[in-house]
Amino acid sequence: MQVPGCDELHDLKRVVATTRIPGAAGGEKTMSAYVLGENPDHCSACAPFEAGRLGHAAVDGEVVAVSVLCADLRGFTSAAEQFDPRHMAGLLNGFLTAMVDVILGRRGMIQDFVGDGILAVFGVPAHDPDHAWHAALSAVEMQRALQSLGQPRANGHSMPAMGVAVHSGDVFAGTVGSPRQWKYAAVGDTVNVAFRLEELNRDLGTSIVMSGETLALVKDRVEARSRGRFPVRGRSGAIEVFELLALRPR
Repeated sequence: MQVPGCDELHDLKRVVATTRIPGAAGGEKTMSAYVLGENPDHCSACAPFEAGRLGHAAVDGEVVAVSVLCADLRGFTSAAEQFDPRHMAGLLNGFLTAMVDVILGRRGMIQDFVGDGILAVFGVPAHDPDHAWHAALSAVEMQRALQSLGQPRANGHSMPAMGVAVHSGDVFAGTVGSPRQWKYAAVGDTVNVAFRLEELNRDLGTSIVMSGETLALVKDRVEARSRGRFPVRGRSGAIEVFELLALRPR
C-alpha cells in the first residue's frame, strides 16, 4: 500500500468547504478548518493553519450570534441490547441520515454526533441572520422525519422518540482542538445550555423546547408556551423554558 505524502495528507485533512467570514475590520478572511491536525512525527514540516497561531496552536475564529440545536433519541441505549452491533449501526445511520438532511437543508452545520445525539449550529460558518428560525424549523421537520422512520417495521421494531432543544446566543466559532487534532467548532455557554435544555424534555414530557432567547427571535412565527423556570446544571441562575407547539403559517 502506498503511504500518502505530506501534501496529500495536508489536502485530505481539510474540511470540504473553505469559508469566507467577515473580519474585525470589516474586510473578509478565509477560514479553513481541519478535521485532523498534522502528526509531527510523520510530517512536522507541514503548517496547516497559519492565521492566528499562538506558539504551536492554531487559533482563528470569531464571536458570533448563533442558534444551537441538540437532539437525542430516548431509550436508544436500552434498545441496543436487542440487536447485534451491525444492525444497531444500520438503524443509527438511517436515523442520522434523515436528521442531517433536514439540518443541512435549513443551512445548519453538523458539529458533532454524540452517541445517538446530534449537535448542530445555525449561523456559522456562513452568517445567517435568520438562524433562530432555521433552527426552530429544523426541530419541527426532524420530528416529522422521525415519525416517518418510526413506522413499525417488518420485525416489529420502530425508532424511539426524540427530544430536541434550541438555544440562541453568542459563541466562539473557529479552530478548536490541539496542534495534532482540531476542527472548526462553536464553543461557549450557549452550547452548554442547549445540551442542558434538551435533558429537560424527558422530565417535562416534551418533544421540542427552546429558551427565551430563541423565542424572542421567532415569537411571531411559532406557537409556544412557558413550562416554567428551571435551574440549569453548571449555571448560577434558572432559565425559562418554552415548549414549541407549532409553526405559524406564513
